[in-house]
Amino acid sequence: MKIKGYLGHVKVDNQGNVKESDIENAKDVAEILRNNIQKGNEEAKELGFSKINGFAMFGSQKSLAFMKNEAVLVDTKKADWEELFVKYTFIKSWLVGGIVLTVLSIIMYYLAIFTNYLDYFAPEPRLYAPTIILLIGIFMLALSKSKYSYRLE
Repeated sequence: MKIKGYLGHVKVDNQGNVKESDIENAKDVAEILRNNIQKGNEEAKELGFSKINGFAMFGSQKSLAFMKNEAVLVDTKKADWEELFVKYTFIKSWLVGGIVLTVLSIIMYYLAIFTNYLDYFAPEPRLYAPTIILLIGIFMLALSKSKYSYRLE
């Protein structure tokens, strides 16, 4: 994982058994997770929720964040908590639209410069349309990575 202060992770199944780990004391961490999940689910039901999705435990040196059946251990002083819980995702419609418009503008540049298909335009406007489409396509590609998504989803 590319998280600042990352020390290791433990993936567990629904019963709290270790599936994957890159730390030494994975069974101890899994036992802590199992107890905290059980207690957290009891408290969540008391508050009217069906279950907890995740939690974080902060220590003076190391901290633990649990989400989606995976616990991530981080160095408390080096960790970037926003990076740990939030990630950027691509807006697929903007990404596809940007790719289509960029490819379309490249094809229109080729037609305008190397063929006579766009000669019905005056010399300058036959390059204006592909340029405008290219700028819109690049703009859409740049903005397609702007959607926040919580790692718990």
